[in-house]
Amino acid sequence: MIIRNYTFQNFMIPSSSMEETLLVGDYLVANKMKYFIGDPQREDIVTFRYPKIEENTPEHPDYKHNFIRIFDPIYINKSASFARFPLTFFHITYYARKNVVKRVIGVPGDTLEIRDKIVYINGESFVKGYERYDVAIPPPPMSPREILPSRMTPNSFDQVSQKTWYRRFALNPEAVFNRDWFGPIVIPPGKYFVMGDNRDVSEDSRYWGFLERSDITGTPSVIFWSKGIDYNKLYDVPHLRKERIFRLIR
Repeated sequence: MIIRNYTFQNFMIPSSSMEETLLVGDYLVANKMKYFIGDPQREDIVTFRYPKIEENTPEHPDYKHNFIRIFDPIYINKSASFARFPLTFFHITYYARKNVVKRVIGVPGDTLEIRDKIVYINGESFVKGYERYDVAIPPPPMSPREILPSRMTPNSFDQVSQKTWYRRFALNPEAVFNRDWFGPIVIPPGKYFVMGDNRDVSEDSRYWGFLERSDITGTPSVIFWSKGIDYNKLYDVPHLRKERIFRLIR
């Protein structure tokens, strides 16, 4: 337990939000000692506990933000935000927040803006990250049957949430943000902005806000096992991806 909590921990990647850096079925070891001294830097890949969304309003004196529900998000094979095995004592259920892996895009003090899917940090474009899937989604309202996937399977992504949530800031009530047009915002002290490399299918800071420094638990170091399925074949079984074993994560 001490080793798991304070030194190293293994994870399995369940979704494609970090492709091509991390693939579904990658098993990795996370180094939980790296940030004992020093803080995460821009472009670092970090592991963290899923944010407590109801407490995630920025403590900025000049503005606050509201979520405006437009229509229900579409989830495909979306796991819950909590652990699978909650514990119940005296009729009270306790949930452990799950661990998540994303890349640090913005650090405290950065000015972040997304314009037409391009991320700008302090006025300069941030090119790290990948977009590997094309999704054609008609304008709202729509139902899950109206999704038109391209080169995609039900297991290949965790959530499609195009224009599902908009954020309106009191500092500028006319501002309406979505995943492709966002900001500019200044990242407050002690908080980070994280995103998945496969941005179009990643549930990240664009949806649940800033990540607290105290929630960051470590950084993935190496892939020790990897298995996958070829969805282009009618029938396939999980196969070993030998080329990914012992690959360092950057």
